[in-house]
Formats: sequence, structure tokens, C-alpha cells
Amino acid sequence: MNWYKKAQLEPIINKWQQQGITLYVYEKNDKIILDSIIIPRELRKQGLGTQIMQELVNYADQIGKRFELSPGQKDPFHGTTSRGRLVNFYKRFGFIENKGRHKDFTTSRGMYRKPNELV
Repeated sequence: MNWYKKAQLEPIINKWQQQGITLYVYEKNDKIILDSIIIPRELRKQGLGTQIMQELVNYADQIGKRFELSPGQKDPFHGTTSRGRLVNFYKRFGFIENKGRHKDFTTSRGMYRKPNELV
């Protein structure tokens, strides 16, 4: 998979893996794609998801890359209690839903975020 590039993301991934969190995120061309964050049950509700997302968003802004993801459905293993709550969580970081007047036909992912131009 020559499009799969995570070397620059490696320090972020390793930092969180050392704390027991599974983070599947990679870069593909001009995008950063988040597949999943799995926070063990005993570590939930401590703001770790917010910290992880803030680090990833800051990284995307620093290198000027678009960030894409698809919010999961309700899933106790991943800690998703509600897709709607997850969508609202990602909106706090500037993600918009890929539908309606914001529909971007270049991606099939459910949400995207353009890099912050002010960084």
C-alpha cells in the first residue's frame, strides 16, 4: 500500500497507544483519514477523545491537509453510544457533514474538515 503513510502521524499514534488507546489514522495524498479511535472502557469519560481529536486537528492544520472521517453507528466495543452524539462531537472540531449544500462528491466519508487557514 504505497498510498498509506503514517510516519508523520507515528508520534501521535504511539503516544496514545502507550496509554492503551487504539488509534487508526493515516494520510493519503492531501488528506488525513481517521478510521477509528478505541478507548478502553476504564479510560472513557476522561476527555481523552477530545485530547486526541485536538492533536489530530492541530496536526492537520499545521500541514494544511483536509481531514475526513465517517462517524460510527452505536457500538459498545468502540464506546459509541449514539451516532448523533458522535456527529456533534466532531462538529466541535470544525467537521461538517458531507451532505446537502456541503456535499463533496470527491469523498464517500460522512464528514470532512478543511485545514484552518489562520494557522
